[in-house]
Amino acid sequence: MRILLIEDEEILASVLLKSLTKQHYVVDVVQDGQMGWEYTQSTNYDLLLIDVGLPKLDGITLCQRLRSGGCFTPILLMTAKDGNRERIQGLDAGADDYLIKPLDLEELQARIRALIRRGDRPCTPILEVGALRLDPSSCEVTYNNKPLELTAKEYSLLELFLRNPSRVFSRGDIIEHLWTFDDPPQEETVKSHIKYLRQKLKAAGAVDWIENVYGLGYRLKPAAGGGGQGGRRAGEQGGKGEIIPSPDVEEQFQQAMGGLWKQYEGLMVQRLTVLEELAAALSGKTLTKELRQSAEREAHKLAGVLGMFEQDNGTQIARKIEQILGKDGDLSPSEKRQLLTLIEDLGNLINQMGQNVDNQTSGAIAEEICTQLILIDPNPQLGSQLQQLVECMGMCWQQITNLEDAKNFLQITSPDLVVLNVDDLGWRKESLALLSDLATRTPPVPVLVLAATDELVERVTLAQYGARGFLVKPVTAAQVWDVSSQLLQRTRSLRVNILAVDDDPLILAALRPMLEPWGMRMTGLENPLRFWEVLQSTTPDLLILDVEMPHINGIELCRAVRTDPQWQELPIVFLTAHREMETVQQVFAVGADDYVVKPVVGAELLARITHRLERSRLLQSLSTKDPLTGLANQFQSNRELQHLIAQAEKNQQSVCLVILSVTDFRQINLKYGHQAGNQVLQRWSRLFQSAFCSGEVLGYWGNGDFVVGVSGLTKTEVNHRLNEILTTIRQQIFTGFDGDRFQVMCNFAVVEYPSDGLTIQSLYQVGSNAGRNS
Repeated sequence: MRILLIEDEEILASVLLKSLTKQHYVVDVVQDGQMGWEYTQSTNYDLLLIDVGLPKLDGITLCQRLRSGGCFTPILLMTAKDGNRERIQGLDAGADDYLIKPLDLEELQARIRALIRRGDRPCTPILEVGALRLDPSSCEVTYNNKPLELTAKEYSLLELFLRNPSRVFSRGDIIEHLWTFDDPPQEETVKSHIKYLRQKLKAAGAVDWIENVYGLGYRLKPAAGGGGQGGRRAGEQGGKGEIIPSPDVEEQFQQAMGGLWKQYEGLMVQRLTVLEELAAALSGKTLTKELRQSAEREAHKLAGVLGMFEQDNGTQIARKIEQILGKDGDLSPSEKRQLLTLIEDLGNLINQMGQNVDNQTSGAIAEEICTQLILIDPNPQLGSQLQQLVECMGMCWQQITNLEDAKNFLQITSPDLVVLNVDDLGWRKESLALLSDLATRTPPVPVLVLAATDELVERVTLAQYGARGFLVKPVTAAQVWDVSSQLLQRTRSLRVNILAVDDDPLILAALRPMLEPWGMRMTGLENPLRFWEVLQSTTPDLLILDVEMPHINGIELCRAVRTDPQWQELPIVFLTAHREMETVQQVFAVGADDYVVKPVVGAELLARITHRLERSRLLQSLSTKDPLTGLANQFQSNRELQHLIAQAEKNQQSVCLVILSVTDFRQINLKYGHQAGNQVLQRWSRLFQSAFCSGEVLGYWGNGDFVVGVSGLTKTEVNHRLNEILTTIRQQIFTGFDGDRFQVMCNFAVVEYPSDGLTIQSLYQVGSNAGRNS
């Protein structure tokens, strides 16, 4: 865990640095508030430890600036013994806790641990996965109750993985979390620490718990059940809740490629046949211009795909054939002899590849990555009936019959949807904790809850823990699937959708196993003439284009996309078998964002796509989010509310619009200063995000007005749910620029579609008028 310590007193800073590093924290130390601000803008920290009396920029002002800038990192202030006013101002400025000097180091450690583990979901101080246990308070690590002796960096690395189950960390991510600015290592250093930690875990019995994620980095992937005795890996669901192994991503990819070779072997042979016809024509001196051009095209295509099957030598041979045939003028005798040799070598390689695939025991084509649906319920009949409903759709339900197996399985995977029986499993408290964990993941996992009673209090409680759907038992499989399919439709819009256009079906088929294991849904298009139709229907997040295609090439398609206002910002990555600078300049000139040279290497393509998507999300965030509150702005939330109403109308559900307004917001800015007004908006925003995290639409419309869209609940139910959040709002105390403390009142109203209005605007007008009179 990484901490920024901002303290100008050298002796205290030295003592704190020594104490914190002894607890295996990575600590950056700066001496003034301005430098502290700059550090927070350049990296992410797990906690900020700030002295109040700092030079250049005092701790309270720094705290206010951080919170105004959307920083939600926990802040622990250090204040003087008689600094009561400073402590109040610091807490009002957004600090999470404070300590009085002189500091008690044990209390400091305890408060730091509490702040780091604080979050929206229940969390135990002890980090545990199966038999592996890490205690941050004592820095002790055990496996099967036997201690593990780890170095400081190995301990920090393991803690990072345990605090972020199933997250993949690149070497760069690990460096950012575990090393200071003054001590940057080489990426090979990270590899060494991973290696030694693996060895120590393996020696203790936790075999292969740190997984290499193909092309991306590392993650913790323990054996199912955490015992580490059978070498099992979480995957498919077996009988009686038993989890049986599934191949890792790289193995899946290799199986898929072996299957693709079998599927497209005929196409490869056809391409080779054209080259063999060329060889026969060369020997018989009957070579035509058309045959030469056709052979050049087939060599170009072979060069683009052979390397994807780990046949780099085949790619080099095909490229040489293409280069020779692409030259102007007649072929020289030496070039003809070279071509004959190259074509013979290429034929031998392709034939040998076919024999190797035939000899593999696992030659079947890997199934496409399908929607992953999890049922946590002891009733086997419900699971089998659900499976029967979705078999025709190519989907699969995995049933887990006890909560302990479910927790172990979900620590290392993130399904598309979970159906959770919160009562029959017998562990109510643990079920709610699991529900909260799934709801607060990134991205959140939608959960449909099966409950024993239909009481309002039960619905409200489960919604607060993050449930996206609610059904009362007994239920039928048809009822469960009906609600589940609605939830899936809502969440699929959050997935990354990619449209790939390439006239080579083998390239499209090979891209799928590269991309889909990482949550990317790919649509492949061979015919570029259908491009605009498919673009409009799939609305992709990223476009992959081949340069050379018949009828319309990728460069022409890119130019057309960039001239359309709807698609001008769509990230575009080109695939090309050409390496010459002229082609590269062409693709960038028409508006491409990046390019990848064929044969495509999965790791490189994933990295380039990820970088493009991250930049695209940043730009989209700037255009759709309110910068002060971090919530959706008026334009974006209006669109989301319209979609919510359309879905509710389709499913015959009610929709309520909640309007919460800061009373006399303009007067607060005039009397206490805009900084105080901003403080109110930001704190309310954090409260609303904690209270409404179950699929509601949440937005800020300016002038102190917040809106919340809720589907599936009536006015009465929504009003009941608001009671707690309104009480919390009334209890908030703020501090103005002159030190005056004040409280803020909230006007609110709940209106319902369609009884109170048929449009968002009419609902807002009714709600605003009702709120002013409340």
